[in-house]
Amino acid sequence: MITPSPPVLALRNVSIALRHNGREMVSSVSFTVGRKEIFGIAGESGSGKTLLTRTVFGLHDEAFVLGGAIDFDGAAIPPDLNFRAMRQLLGRKVGYIPQDPYASLNPSMRVGRQITEALYLAHGLPPRSTEARSRGEALLAEVGIPEPQVAFDQYPDQFSGGMRQRIVIAIALSQEPVLLIADEPTTALDATTQRRVIDLILDRSRTRGLSVIIISHNLELLRQSADRIAVLYGGQLMAVVAAADLGARDTHPYAEALYRCLPSAALRLADLRSIPGEPAGGGFGRIGCAFAARCPHVAPVCRDSALPTAEALSGTFSACIQGRGA
Repeated sequence: MITPSPPVLALRNVSIALRHNGREMVSSVSFTVGRKEIFGIAGESGSGKTLLTRTVFGLHDEAFVLGGAIDFDGAAIPPDLNFRAMRQLLGRKVGYIPQDPYASLNPSMRVGRQITEALYLAHGLPPRSTEARSRGEALLAEVGIPEPQVAFDQYPDQFSGGMRQRIVIAIALSQEPVLLIADEPTTALDATTQRRVIDLILDRSRTRGLSVIIISHNLELLRQSADRIAVLYGGQLMAVVAAADLGARDTHPYAEALYRCLPSAALRLADLRSIPGEPAGGGFGRIGCAFAARCPHVAPVCRDSALPTAEALSGTFSACIQGRGA
């Protein structure tokens, strides 16, 4: 009998709080990211998606893991040691693609040097060695940078935004990670370049056998790219849905409301929708559902009952107190 591989990442009831006041901003989030899976995390601005991910992986100095259990690559990581343990994994087993390629590259350092420094930190390869240059040029070619031998000696400001994002992806791939995190990787790019960057990430994940987390407020991009999507709102996990199910079957009311806001060629301007009311900030609604104030199906039980949590870590999940989308 073949024993299935453990997921690359498993969160069980993970909560995130701010260091300066201890306020809980993200509450009891549970999901898994499987081997070679493309996993999306979606939600409106302020939903907690970036705060959760950056804190779990030791990238947020102002927040910490308040509680819950985290497993990475089959090993348990205690919450009180999470920051240090995850920082040690960054650049080795975890590759990170930030949302701003302009701010993430050193403008005074040649592109090749930034790649070879990553190779040194991950693999101990001397930055000025012939092998480091050869591998750096190969990485630039892999992500579609024209004339990689020339690009290796150029500075970041000699490239467009889309090309800079490709360079950032090359740096992340240089570490040969098992998990690649793309944090709003297309925010500063036009629509055509967005699609090319996402396609590049998906293609590299397939050829290298990587798991990928894509964090985005662009639900349509995730629907087209991911296998499953976790939907957050007000610091709560509303749902984990198969991307193919969005619009095809009943899901959590918030996931459905987000989907109905997506524009399409068939819609007229008058048909475009928005979710009524104001978005809830993180830390709101720890008792009851944070979406209750905007939900068309709200009932009294939604405001004062504990939110269901995905403790079983099933493939899909709905936190609707009334059982919608479950």
